[in-house]
Amino acid sequence: MKVVFLICLYLKLNLVDCESNCKNFKTCSGCIGYNLDKCVWCSAKEHDDRRCQTLEYAEQNNAWCKENYYNPPQISSFNIVQNDTFNVGLNGSKVVQFTPQILQIKARLNALISFKMNYKPAKDYPLDIYYVMDYSATMKKHTKTLIQQAYKIYEELTKLTNNVRFGIGSYVEKPAMPFVNLALDKSYSFKNHLSLTDNVTLFIKNIGEPDGSNYDDPEAAFDAIMQAMVCKDKIDWRNNARRIIVLCTDGVYHTAGDGKFVGAIKPNDMKCHLENNTYSESLTYDYPSVSQINKIATESNIKIIFAVDPKVQRSYEALEKKIIGAKYVPLTGNIVDTIINEYLGLVRSVVIDSNIPPPIQLAKIVPDCTKSGICQIKHEQSLEMEGFLKINSCPSNEKKMKYSLEIGPVSLDEKLRIELEIDCHCDCEAEGEMNSTLCSGAGILQCGVCKCNDDRYGSICDCKGTDTNTINFDKCKANVDDANYCSGRGICRCGKCEECKKGFSGDFCQFDDNACPRPGGLLCSGHGRCQYGTCSCDPNWIGDDCRCPDDERSCMAPISNEVCSGRGQCKCGECVCQRQNGTSEICSGKFCDDCEELTQKRCKELEDYALCNFYNNKTKCDEEYNQTTTGVILVNKTEMHAPGREHKAKWCHKLLKDDKTLTFLYYYPLASINTLEVVIQNELDERAKADVWVAVGTAIGGVLLIGLLMVIGWKLLIDAHDKREYNKLIKESAAAGYDVSNPLYRTPEVNFTNPAYDRKN
Repeated sequence: MKVVFLICLYLKLNLVDCESNCKNFKTCSGCIGYNLDKCVWCSAKEHDDRRCQTLEYAEQNNAWCKENYYNPPQISSFNIVQNDTFNVGLNGSKVVQFTPQILQIKARLNALISFKMNYKPAKDYPLDIYYVMDYSATMKKHTKTLIQQAYKIYEELTKLTNNVRFGIGSYVEKPAMPFVNLALDKSYSFKNHLSLTDNVTLFIKNIGEPDGSNYDDPEAAFDAIMQAMVCKDKIDWRNNARRIIVLCTDGVYHTAGDGKFVGAIKPNDMKCHLENNTYSESLTYDYPSVSQINKIATESNIKIIFAVDPKVQRSYEALEKKIIGAKYVPLTGNIVDTIINEYLGLVRSVVIDSNIPPPIQLAKIVPDCTKSGICQIKHEQSLEMEGFLKINSCPSNEKKMKYSLEIGPVSLDEKLRIELEIDCHCDCEAEGEMNSTLCSGAGILQCGVCKCNDDRYGSICDCKGTDTNTINFDKCKANVDDANYCSGRGICRCGKCEECKKGFSGDFCQFDDNACPRPGGLLCSGHGRCQYGTCSCDPNWIGDDCRCPDDERSCMAPISNEVCSGRGQCKCGECVCQRQNGTSEICSGKFCDDCEELTQKRCKELEDYALCNFYNNKTKCDEEYNQTTTGVILVNKTEMHAPGREHKAKWCHKLLKDDKTLTFLYYYPLASINTLEVVIQNELDERAKADVWVAVGTAIGGVLLIGLLMVIGWKLLIDAHDKREYNKLIKESAAAGYDVSNPLYRTPEVNFTNPAYDRKN
């Protein structure tokens, strides 16, 4: 009996736990705004049951509500306000590369809003390149190189677009002691020599001869960059152009705080101060900070290329990491390729960025163009994308229900603006019956329930002040037999439990908001809050215990676009590996890629990222390949092949154009903040160069040796054959009794006796 009782108790507890929390809401807006279930509201004046129930309950119980229950659509309005067609911008018309431009949407909590976007890069996409030159005397030696590069850049870019413009400005230093010698009068923070123009001859002419002078090594590069960015009209930046600033220098830079030495104590105001094309407030405002440069560059969609002398390489490599999109190249290096790659990267691929406030979430974009390198665009074709927005919560400030969202390509001024209104209220709450008799004449009847005046409370506003009616206390019991009001965890006022103790909720304070599942010891897995005894999950998390991510990104290996490597299914954020049709084995591992069939495929996915890290710093590569959980280690050849190297690591080799090979390995660490570790050999393996004479000598020697061996073999065979034939003849003659001697044969030996020999004897 005890076992049966325990089973029944267990089933009862689970059934109670599975009940919806819709019935706990007392207002219409709270009911339809519940994000864990589909709740509907009954506004009928005569109603004895709970007014908030699940949609399923309402459909199965027609008598529950005497009027039509309130079940508003998730998306009440969706209007395309502006949708200009693609336009290349001929004859001065507006360039259009991203559609639509404006949407107006009104939707409710938990609504999944889908919308289409299209991107098509315009032919002859406009490009503005502005050179910021260091005109200190030490730059004279680089003038010729810069002129040659400028010509080459123009020649190469005009092969790709007829819409490129150049401009040039220069800087030296703030004109004040102790930074400069005032007697020479050769210092200034910034001058605009030539606004952006398509006249390349005029641009080359304005490169000029540097003749500035200053005492200290750091210079006013930041002053110049800031003015070049914020003086949009003076520099003549185009709204629809790709913008690049090329900083050419052989010195380091002053930053915020250094200006105080010359009395420029005001923080940089990030505004334009050009008079007669010269920075007029250089002794008023301090140098900009790195964060200010990054802010304006990001907001203005300007890429900065640091073309600097190798002697100050470290300073600008460090700066490159702190400014989004910035790149370092040697001053005498190939700036041309860098600029061309920037241009081609824009017209051949697209990365979508968004500016969305917290109550709203960009659930996903299909294809996922938020990552670099995924969305490639074929020549003169457009790319269609589908976006999904989700409203996760109603704003606490009831006055702020309208939001303006922006979604669009990175480094492009064209954006899709979505004017989204979150509808968190019921229509019946907008109006009400003042001093309704159903509210004891002391409240407003809204959506079938009473909103009491300040001095009244209760379900029908029939309670005043500190009413202690016994009948009202009985209403605060979940069951008549309960010993305590409000489960002993709250205060009963006019038949209603109020002020439940911290950590408890519900009509009778019956729910323990600390009793939700605790995977790993964290309430609701640390991804939600416990409400009415049930986990209410944060955005991007689902499940009874909020431990499952609501997308499949956690099942995708770094630098891979396939879920579980195409060899499994993603369940609750983890890969469940399966045998695929036509394959003989089940791949194992965190991402189902641990098998011989997929090793080469995985190496191919990682080789470009590994090569990037071989030549560049990790920060730059992580930004380019959108990596945050991939560790990279560079080791020498000895360490690479040392005993004890991770036995589960997969070895990869990438053959480069110069017949050299990049060697690297990868593995997934068990205990690390990184999902993937890539170990790269910091020396390229070279193919062994063949010695031609050795090869020729070996070939000739081999032929001669084979010939000699054949001759010797042939001789031995002939001798053996002759010997056998001779012995055979002797045996046959002896057996027949023949005299085998030659009658004509005469022995060559003749003996003669000397008559005088031994005569004495």
